Amino acid sequence: MPSETVVTATVEANEAMENYNALVAARAECAGGLRKANGLINTYALAISSVCGEGWVYLVGKESAIVREERKMFDRAMGMVEGTQNKPLKAKCNEYWRRIRIEAGYVKTDSAGGTSTVDQKTLAELKTMLNRIFEGEVNDECPESSEVKAYLIDAFTTMGGDMSKIGTKG
Repeated sequence: MPSETVVTATVEANEAMENYNALVAARAECAGGLRKANGLINTYALAISSVCGEGWVYLVGKESAIVREERKMFDRAMGMVEGTQNKPLKAKCNEYWRRIRIEAGYVKTDSAGGTSTVDQKTLAELKTMLNRIFEGEVNDECPESSEVKAYLIDAFTTMGGDMSKIGTKG
């Protein structure tokens, strides 16, 4: 049994190294030939996904450390020098990184500057109100709001709101 564990660990380590080596090669190729538009962005996005996992575009906090490091290496491969201000090159890096993220499956959510329907805005405002009430109830600051909370929850859920997201940024 112990030899099987060693073999399995060795195979997994070799696969991880192969994935990482493919990522390094894809990064260099992508950074060197992005203007050719011959699938380099897709190759690079797939390589990042093989190392960081399929949902890497949505990682935040400590979980995103490996992605942040990869972004720094991508910027360096594109010619960015840390500590210098090269706005045109930084804009180019940002645009290509955005395309890579989209290729890896990132879907932009509606931003504050985007166009929203009245229903989307109402749902967002209901979420804000409910969050404010739940926060105020902790300190007993909103007895009147607490009385109408059930109506707001009903409206929020009727419009498609997810109560599990109340109290979160998501």
